[in-house]
Amino acid sequence: MAKRIFLSYRRSDAADQAIALKIVLERKLPDVSVFVDTASINPSERWPDRLARELERSSVVVALIGPSWRVGPNGTDRFSDSDDWVLHEVAYGLQQKAGHVIPVLFDTTAQSAYRDLPALLVELPEIQSIDLAAGTRWAQDVDRLAATVARILGTGMVGGAIKFPTPNELKTRTPRLTEEEFDGHKLAVAALAGWMFSSVPITTADGDVLGTEIARSFTFSNFKRAFTFMARVAELAETRTHHPDWTNVWNRVDVRLRTFDAGQSVTWYDVEMACSMSELAAQVEGATTIGWPLQSAPG
Repeated sequence: MAKRIFLSYRRSDAADQAIALKIVLERKLPDVSVFVDTASINPSERWPDRLARELERSSVVVALIGPSWRVGPNGTDRFSDSDDWVLHEVAYGLQQKAGHVIPVLFDTTAQSAYRDLPALLVELPEIQSIDLAAGTRWAQDVDRLAATVARILGTGMVGGAIKFPTPNELKTRTPRLTEEEFDGHKLAVAALAGWMFSSVPITTADGDVLGTEIARSFTFSNFKRAFTFMARVAELAETRTHHPDWTNVWNRVDVRLRTFDAGQSVTWYDVEMACSMSELAAQVEGATTIGWPLQSAPG
């Protein structure tokens, strides 16, 4: 029987890390299969049934505790919802996989994450966690995680450091969001107001496909502010390696976002970019003065 790891995480909290760990852990531990929910679940399957089955089949539960693991975007305690699936995933691990639950903490994890945990999770703070830092330490920390899993499962581990996967590699494996999931998040996040989810036909090099996207129009008081907004978004898009599909007519910028490498679908990359674009638009329109030109011409 194959050795299995179950990665418990929230999509809005640690999706990139979950996908990166699946890729790297399966390279470091060739005899191990890593389950990450939406990377492995078929659209027609019922979530509770599949997750329960995967938890039962897995020997190790790795709990990724990111910045919003405990607190939702509206400030509520996620674990106050008795149907919260992360609550049930970690609780199942504690009850059924004694000694085989590994909490992973990030440098962005809130200090209050463990405060006043529900009864089902009171044992979690007693378990030795593994820190997973961003940047140059990431590969070293993943080695520690892989070594811990290898020891628990009694399996071999490939030596040598493996770097954090490239953005394109992550996007290819990242979870796709449904309209229901997006709309649920939109209700809780003010910066998503005005963004609309839709299914759209898209022409690709391999033919026409039905994709999904989120879209919004931004209207500014003049062209200068519209162009300044686009320039600032362009800089942000370059740093994230995630770019919008947009058009500009005078003071209006029409934006469409989807993740090309994820099958022309909406992912958390798009949600994060949408929030940032809304915030940048408010900053630009609210600024007293706009510097112009954006950059001085060469002397």
